[in-house]
This record gives sequence, C-alpha cells and structure tokens, in this order.
Amino acid sequence: MIVFSAPLRTARRVVTFSTAALLTAVGLSSTSLAQDASAPAILQYFESRWDTIEDRTIDSFYAGYGGMWVPPPGRADSGGFSVGYDVFDRFDLGSANNETLYGTQRSFKAMTAQSKKAGVAVYADFILNHNGFSDNNRPGFIEAGDYPGFVLELPDDPYGDFHPPIFDGNDVKRFRLSGLIDLDQSKNYQFIRHPVDPNDPRNIPGGTFTDQADPNNARFYTDIDLGGQTVWDPDLNQNVTIYDFNLDNPLAGDAVTENALGLILRNARWMIQEAGVDGFRLDAVKHFDPFVLEFFDQAVHDAAPRNLDGSQRRVFAFSEVFDGDFGLIQSYVQDIDRGDNQVGGNRDALDLPLFFALRNNLTGNGQANDWRNIKNASFDINDDGLANNGSQGVGHVSSHDEPGAELSNVAHAFILMRPGNANVYFNAKQFGEGRDFPKDGRGDALGGQFGDAITTLVDIRNTHGRGNYLDRTPGGDEKEILIYEREKSALVVLSNRVDAGFDSRTVQTSFAPGTYLVELTGNASDNNIDPFDDFPEVLQVKADGTVDLRVLRNVAPDGDRHDSGYLIYGLAGPQGTMSLSNVDSVLAGGTGTTLEENATVRINDVDVITADSFNLTLNTNAVNLLGSIRDRDADGDAAFFKIDGGIDANGNGGVDFVTPNSVLYGFENFTDVNDAGFFNEDGNGTFQQNIDTTQLEEGYHFITTRAFRHRNPGTGGDGGPAVFEDFRRAIYVDRLAPEAQIEALVAFNESGSNLDFQVASVDQTATEMFTFLNLGAAIDDETILGFVEDDPNGSQTTQIDRDLFQRGYFDVQDGHNVLTVVTREITGNTNIQRLIIDIENGNGAGIGDVNKDGVIDSDDLTNSPNNFETFLYSRNALFNPAADTNADGMVDTFDLLGLEMVLSDAGVSQATNDTYQVIKNRRGNLNGNGNVDSFDLLFMRDNRFTADEDLLWNLDINPDGTIDGDDAELFVTAFLGEITGDLTRDGDINLDDANAFVLALEDVNAYQTQYAIDALVTADVNRDWVFDVNDIEAFLGLFDDPSAAAQIFLDAGLPIPEPGTAALLVTVLMGLRRVDRRR
Repeated sequence: MIVFSAPLRTARRVVTFSTAALLTAVGLSSTSLAQDASAPAILQYFESRWDTIEDRTIDSFYAGYGGMWVPPPGRADSGGFSVGYDVFDRFDLGSANNETLYGTQRSFKAMTAQSKKAGVAVYADFILNHNGFSDNNRPGFIEAGDYPGFVLELPDDPYGDFHPPIFDGNDVKRFRLSGLIDLDQSKNYQFIRHPVDPNDPRNIPGGTFTDQADPNNARFYTDIDLGGQTVWDPDLNQNVTIYDFNLDNPLAGDAVTENALGLILRNARWMIQEAGVDGFRLDAVKHFDPFVLEFFDQAVHDAAPRNLDGSQRRVFAFSEVFDGDFGLIQSYVQDIDRGDNQVGGNRDALDLPLFFALRNNLTGNGQANDWRNIKNASFDINDDGLANNGSQGVGHVSSHDEPGAELSNVAHAFILMRPGNANVYFNAKQFGEGRDFPKDGRGDALGGQFGDAITTLVDIRNTHGRGNYLDRTPGGDEKEILIYEREKSALVVLSNRVDAGFDSRTVQTSFAPGTYLVELTGNASDNNIDPFDDFPEVLQVKADGTVDLRVLRNVAPDGDRHDSGYLIYGLAGPQGTMSLSNVDSVLAGGTGTTLEENATVRINDVDVITADSFNLTLNTNAVNLLGSIRDRDADGDAAFFKIDGGIDANGNGGVDFVTPNSVLYGFENFTDVNDAGFFNEDGNGTFQQNIDTTQLEEGYHFITTRAFRHRNPGTGGDGGPAVFEDFRRAIYVDRLAPEAQIEALVAFNESGSNLDFQVASVDQTATEMFTFLNLGAAIDDETILGFVEDDPNGSQTTQIDRDLFQRGYFDVQDGHNVLTVVTREITGNTNIQRLIIDIENGNGAGIGDVNKDGVIDSDDLTNSPNNFETFLYSRNALFNPAADTNADGMVDTFDLLGLEMVLSDAGVSQATNDTYQVIKNRRGNLNGNGNVDSFDLLFMRDNRFTADEDLLWNLDINPDGTIDGDDAELFVTAFLGEITGDLTRDGDINLDDANAFVLALEDVNAYQTQYAIDALVTADVNRDWVFDVNDIEAFLGLFDDPSAAAQIFLDAGLPIPEPGTAALLVTVLMGLRRVDRRR
C-alpha cells in the first residue's frame, strides 16, 4: 500500500447529504450558479507526436487542463516536416509506415481517447480557407490527381474549386494567404469526391495517384441506412437531414455527390465521430465569408456524444479572426443553442483584441505599459457591454503565430483568472529547435524543468475561478496596477512595473469581515522574489470589507527581474492527502534537463494496480494558516471523487452528478466512509471508497478527489461560490496479460515468400513485442524469454503504429505457420502467445509438402532430411507449417491422422499412400511388436499410470498429458478402424449389437471368437478399461430411442440404468467420438 499521509483513523461520525443539499454545501446555490465561471484552461500543444501527447496526457491531467488545441492533423502538402497548415489530404491522418509529422490515425485516436478519460477535450485546428502550396504550375500535379477530393481545373473553369492566383493581401477573401491556394467556397461543382465504385459516372476525375476509386473510401462517408435526423436550419432557411458515420461498420458509408465545401464539412463531422475530437480551432476565418461557418454549424450539429445526463453535447469551436475589429470578429461568432431539432452554433473567437493589448502593454518598457489599455480591451465587451465576463472570447497570451507579451507570467495571471476560456501555448519542440514557425511557447506549460508558474495558475483557475469579475483597482483606474476580484473567491493583484519595490494599496472586497485570504501562487513566500518578507502570505479582511496589501513588481530588491509581478489572494481550500491501497508498483516520472526531455519525459508518477479492487482514501486535516491561524471553513464540509470522465464507481447504479459544466459533473459520492472535517471537533476528515478494478479496462485511468471549502449558509457558511482543492492520481490497471493478434501480412518480394508480420496489441498496452516464426510448441516460456534476453535484436519487432508491431521473415513456407509473440507492457507484464495463421503463398505445395519441394510424396512423410516423422517424433520440439494438418500449432497424432485426407485430396501416388500406412501403423504400434491390434490397447491399459516420460508420450496419442479413455477411443477408431458400440462390426449400431452385447456379457470368449475382436475394443463403451455391465448405460446412450435395445437387456435379466441417465451420457460420448448411428 502506498500512502501519501497518515493512515486511517478510527470510525467517526458520517454526514449524509441529499443531492440538493450537496449542491448547496459546495457553493452551488442558485445565486452562485448565476455568477461567471472560468472553464478549465485550454493547452495549445504543438510540435509533438500524438503518442507523446497521449503519454503526457497524464501531465495535462495533473496540471488541471480541461482542453487541448492540437495542430491540423491531416497530411500536409510540403511533406512530413510541415506543421500541417498547408493541407494536402484532410482525411489522411497518417498510417503505418506512412506517418505524418505527428504520427498516424491510430495514434491520433488513441490520444483523443486518452484525453477524454483524463477530462481533456481535444480541439483540432481546422482549415476551411485553403489547401497547400501546390497548384496548376507544379509539374505532374494535375495528372497525379492533385489534392484528394478537389479539382484544380475543369474544362469550363481553369481554377476548379479554387480562386484565381491572387497575391494582393487587400483582396482579403481571395488572396493566397502565405502562398496557400485559396478555396472558393461559393463554387458548386458536384462530384463523388472520394470515389468508391469505379463505374460511377459522378466520380471526380481521377489521377494516377489520388482520386482513384477504392471500396475503402466508403469509410469517409456517413451511413444513410442508420437513419438521419431532419432538422431546421434558420440561418440557411432550409430543412436538412443529417447522417452519422457508422463506427461499427465504417465501410457501410454511402458515397454522395457534393461540392468542395461539402467535403470539408464532411471531414469536420468525421473528425468528431471517427477521430474523436471534441471541437475545433477554426483557422483564418476572416478570409472567407461568414456563411461558410453557418454550413459548418449544420455539419457538426448533434455530432458529439451525449452528456452523462443524456443531453446533447454541443461541439465547441473558436475562430481565428486575426484582426482588432470587434464587428468583424463578431460576424464569425455564434452562440445559440436551439435544441436538437434546430441548427444553432457554439462558436467563440480567439480574443485577438485582448492579445494585441497584452502584447503592447506588458512589454519590458514599464513607462509605456498601461493597464488601462488592457482591462476593457477584450472582445467580450462587444456582445453585452461587459469586457470581462468570458462571454465569447478565448483569451491567450501567445500562440504559434505570435510570441506575445514580454511580461508573460503577468499576462497569464491576468487571463487565467478571468471568467470564460483561456489558452496556454506549449511548443514542445520534440522536432528540434531552429524552426521559425511555429513560434516559441511556454516551456513550463506542463511544469517540469522550467518551473511550475503556469501550472500553479491553471490550478488556481480551477479551484477559485468562480464569481463575477469585479475591478478593485483603487480609484477605478491605474496605469501600473490592476487589481480585480473573482467575487468572494479570490483577489488578483497585478503589476506592469519593471523596477524594484512595491506599491501599497487598500482595496475594497466583497469578503465578509474577518475572512482570511491566503496568497496562492507562492510568490509571496519565494525568497528569490520576496527576500525581505515584504509581502504577507495571509491577509485578513477588515470590518469595512477592505484589505491592506502590497503590489509586487517584476524586479526583486537585488535588481533581478523575475517577471512575477502578480499575487493572488484567495480563500483557503481543504488540505490533506489522497492514498490508494493495493498499489503494486509505480511508473516513476521525471523532469529531465534538456529540451528534448522537456518535450518527451512524463513528469508525474503513475500507480500500478494489479489487484481486483483498491481503496481510494482522502484524509483532510484541520487547517491552520501559517501554522497558527485556524480556518475552520477550510477543513471542508464535502468531498467527492471522479474516475475518468465519470463512471458509476460507487456501484449505486449510475453516476451521481451529471449536470454539464458544473463543478461536480461526473463525480461520485463517497459511500463507504464520508466523514467531513468541518463537522468534527478536531477538524480532520476521512473519505473512502472501495473501487472495483475489474470494471476498469486495462491501461491508464484518472482519479480526481475534490474537497470543498465550507460555504453552505445553512450551516453558517458565507454562501459564496465553490472553492475546492483537487487531489489527483493517475493509475495503470494491469490485471491481465497483454494480448496480441496478427493483423496483416505484407509481402516484400514478388513471390510473396518474404513477409512482414504485422501484430496488433489488442488492448493497446504493449510497449514491446518480440516474435519467433515456427517454434516448436514444447519450448517452454522460460526458454523463450531466454531467447529474448540473450539476443533481443534477433526477435525485436519495429513499432510501426500506436498499437502495431512488425517483423519480417524470409522464405515463409505455405501452410499453417505459427508466430510466437512475446508482448511486454510498460509495467514489465509479459505474455507469450502462439498465433496460428494460414498462409497460402505458393512457397511449397501447402499442407503435406513438408520438405517444401512443391510435390507431396513419400519424401514428405519419412526417410528424408525434412519429413513429417521428424516433426512428429520431435514431440513438438520442432514445428513445420506443412505438417500441422489441423492448424492447432502442434505436430502430433491428430496431424498424422489428418494427413490421410490431405493425401486423398492431393491425389498422390499409390506409393505415397502405402508409405503413409507405414508411418501410421508405426505410430499405432504401441507395444512395439510390429502389429497394430488389440494388444496395443491392452498395453495402453496396463501402462496408463506410467511415470516414464517416453512411454507416456507414446501412449498419450491424443496428447493431453494423461492416458485415459480418450486415448483408448482414439486408438480404437483411428488405428483399429472400429466403432465403439458396433459389436457386430458391420459399420452400424443397431439391435444386433445389443444382442451381441448380451452374448459378450454372458460368454466373452464366445463373443470374441464369433466376431474376431477383443470385447475391450468394441464393447468397453464407457472406456473405463473394463468391459462389464457398467457399459450398458453408455451403450444405450448411442441410440436415439434406446427402449428396444433396453428391452433386450431386460429380457436377458441384465440391469438397466435409470431413464434419462443414458441420454445424458451420450452427450458426453458424442464429444469424444464419431459414431455411425442410425436407429
């Protein structure tokens, strides 16, 4: 058990709330719900592979991001090192052995799935304005098919789907932005733009490389047979039926004609439903008309999965209108929810006016900086007259296009504590330095070696980002100071001065007199920033609601410029620790020291859970600010937990809190122990829940425990908005062995004898695979692992996709090949599988052609360097794909018997058939006397308990490790050619056999003489190695209606089993033998 604080205390009073009471208790009264809120911050994550982003989703989760903006994922025109804005093929996200800069479609989907589990929505950069750089002047481009799904020229239009080549930037909606070919969204050339049927006359003109008909293109279309949703679109004044993609059967898509804009909008819906994005950043929208986005709203209508409460999740998008004109930006914004039956929109815009103001007024020149040019600069003001209510702008300090404000820390403190949406830009630099584009970002956006300034601000945004924005700057306006309050939550104190010292102010607040406010960023306690303790770590609100504070400038007393001229004073949240029981091990994180490591190294630890359950425990402590100031409300009056995006983890039949956009969305009540510190005399609290790990899929999961400050007015709280503390843990569930399956074979020579084996990780947990072709089944796991350790390069595969591994083999034989796969996951958990695959490549004549000479003959059976008997008598130490007739991955007696049919089907010579009878009899001659007869059966019986390994193998002809009646039955039917129960040996089981059975019981010698067979062969029906009356029951079970046969036994005075018993036994016997039964 890994514990991060003190162990559990003895049982305490447990406080139980109704749901309504809980909402009030955590600060979600009707008043607080109406106040402005800060959505979890968006991380703009650029210059990194999808698999790296997936891995570092753990760090995004710990930091507290709720969204992630990623670059355009489609294939770029200029090649594999492009950021992606020069789009070539929107539907090509990369594939195995043909990646984009970022990876493949599978790795992209794995990243989006992981992000959803971590509570991080993914917004892909989406391009409606242009394609790439290539045009009609690129030699051979049109002949190759140009851009997939588009036409560069038509007989009546030399520019096809595009505008003419215009390079004058004053022609904003038609010129080639950055030289990129500009789409004309008003053109209406109707084609099937991803052809499926080569004979369809509506197909787009094809080239030698692109726009060729392919049945697999159906996956890019919605499935009409699923049934559509007919909705009214008031903006476009039309009824329209919208269809969905068939995720269970992608090739059921129906190809339809459309124009170029239709293809792009189809791609938007595909990106949501197939690729898994939650929304989009819309690129360069000022360069086309707003009607395009009205069609975009229609295309994404009801495309996203539903929320936990069953309501429709709206697809969120934010547009880039690189302009300071409020009216222009407003024309590209639409935030109207008209319900499921009418098309609305959920489009905000990047707050470029605020970006410009931050860039121009948070410079290194303190005399030029002016907060008065920033505080009301936001585009938010344009819709309702309120500049800081977060109504429609997405705030950001920098981006891939522009480096932004020099006082970056101060700028981020400003935007991250405002209501609405805010974005932090991270250029991971996984692809190296020296690229002019994209611009540098915040290297500390996820924490790590460059510090935690940003992640601390992101966390404070989450814990205190509720309450209306109230400007608390004394006098209303100051050039060098901005102070604002998130009403009854936090006080944000900002300076743009780049000299040493501080400024003292008395500031009005809405906090109750006597309330303590704690400095949350850590700047006031940082000796490098505040070496002389000039800045208090705790403020107390005076009787008139004011506080006396000092404003931190961006230069320390020693002259060192730290650029941390901000303080945030807020209500203290609960303190404590979260622990998990049954932690098997820890996947340790690290920080690294290089830029490459900052890009790729996961910072945070992951707990590995291998048990079927574990306890999640939160212990909260009595809060004493600065060690002596008691803050009882901060002890907390409620706590809840969430796993992933919200699952029924406490087993009460559903997720407890399902209201979208609330601070408890997806959370669960603690139902095992729920003991809040606020209600205990000592202020300590305990919350615990047992988690059933069997309900969690293998791999990563994300646990958040949220403890709330007491604010409930019903129990003496101040009634303010929710303030809480989050405790987070990422876990890795590793209960099961990682499984693999062969996904594809790819020939790398003309004959098909040289093959790449592509093996998929079924649950996507594999980090390494090693493969061996056609090892013997008797080679144990320890030996195989020894092969891996002794010569890893001799079996190491190459990972060619997120969950796909490849290794090539030369001269692969036609037949039932066996690939031994060693799969290892990040925890070290290893699994060994024998995967059988039938390969028909003409390298040999197939099954039976053991020596691979193209002919099935006697040399394949015996007395040659590479023959069937060599593999049979190796006892599975060796394997040959042409010898494995039943495709079970072994060469044994069953394969020997199967050879008879193989030889018959192949029409081999009589000499070959004769040779087969020789090797068959050699295997059936168990006692070594040269004959195959009933004496071999007796030999089997007499030695069935042998401990001798050689004799055991010889007699265990159905190789299951034991000598029993199954072996006897197989010997009788396959080697002696008899039918158990056919005592008369006429090939049929009937009443004559019942009479012969009576004879054998009365005088076994007479029976054996008359029918020239040992009774143990034909009459020991229950195969207990003795022929006696106990075989009657099994014998009767061989009849559909045993009554007539039973009467024969009754007439002979023999005992008959109870009715029904024989019928039950026959079911068992039919599983063991084949019987010719007619009556």
